[in-house]
Amino acid sequence: MRFRNIRKNLPVLILGFIILGLSFCAISQKSIFAEGVDSGELSEGEHFVTIHNDGEDVTIRTNAQTVSEVLERAGVQYEAEDIIEPSLDEDITETDFNINIYHARDVMVKDGAVRKYIRTAASNPEEIIKAAQIEILPADIIEIVEQDSFLEAGATSAYELVRAKTINFTLYGQQLSVRSQAETIGDFLKEQNIESDPEVNWISLAEDTRVYDGIEFKVYMQGKQTFSQEEEIPFTEKTTQDFDMPSGKSEITKAGQNGRKMVTYEIELYNGEEISRQVISEIITQEPVQQERRVGIKSTLPSGSHEDWMAAAGISSSDYGYVEYIISRESGWSPMKYNYGGSGAYGLCQALPGSKMASAGSDWKTNPITQLRWCSSYATRKYGSWSGAYRFWINNHWW
Repeated sequence: MRFRNIRKNLPVLILGFIILGLSFCAISQKSIFAEGVDSGELSEGEHFVTIHNDGEDVTIRTNAQTVSEVLERAGVQYEAEDIIEPSLDEDITETDFNINIYHARDVMVKDGAVRKYIRTAASNPEEIIKAAQIEILPADIIEIVEQDSFLEAGATSAYELVRAKTINFTLYGQQLSVRSQAETIGDFLKEQNIESDPEVNWISLAEDTRVYDGIEFKVYMQGKQTFSQEEEIPFTEKTTQDFDMPSGKSEITKAGQNGRKMVTYEIELYNGEEISRQVISEIITQEPVQQERRVGIKSTLPSGSHEDWMAAAGISSSDYGYVEYIISRESGWSPMKYNYGGSGAYGLCQALPGSKMASAGSDWKTNPITQLRWCSSYATRKYGSWSGAYRFWINNHWW
């Protein structure tokens, strides 16, 4: 009979146990008050402060004004490496105030062959690495080390910084450098969404090649393709003679500057080798600036007339007229005459190049007598005489 009554009232009993369990959970969720703390109405200047310390929560009733004063009165021990939130000098302003304490622990950080032991309250792996004053670079990853053999000098946990490898590669003519954790070239190509089909791209290294720090390889598209690159346009130079500047001296009066142009090519590649190249377009993005230079031609000429110079050069007086005619038209009797706009001929008789006259003397650049010696040998060697040279010049206006 009793058994049947229990069965009859079983749903009610179960419901009662559930309500009792929920009530117990609700009570256990509340903050635990320190012994002797009255949770009644607060007086002026008082606060309820809950201290969350290493998984234990304690609530105290206090009129302390700052976080540090609360912890001191509560007898809570902490060290400089601990993280306390809010900070110790924070004022207690709210009726219900919370203080969180995260205690520091001994941690080891491994970066390659380098091991650092630090004491920190940080929990985020990146913050722990930074606390060890180790720089984290793009694509580096942090692993938590579980092996007990790795923990030394009392460290409670260990973190290893796995450095990414720098991969240098040329992609369709463009130089790139990427840091990656890829183990093989094939893994890296997938990571970068680069097609590895040999009919589409030629790749200089096999896909199963192991990646190491600083590895280099190339990727080129098979067949015809276009690419653009910026190129320099060299500046030109304009030179003017300065009769007041000593011979052999020069001065840039306006600095030149190279220009820039964007050149588009159509090229055909097969297995990374260029078979043909053709310029499709050139767009000047910056015009070059012409350089201007002054060149000194002032020199101390030998005394005397042109006839005195010719005599000193060993030219027969009977040829003076022929020499006078040709030299007057070639250089105007200027020993430093240089043909900047044309052939580059130099000197009285416009030797090309002027350095040929060095056979007549080391002072050939400035001494008209040395130049006339060479001119005379040239006239007789090529035309038989000065008169022959004269007749050729009359007919051709050069010699």
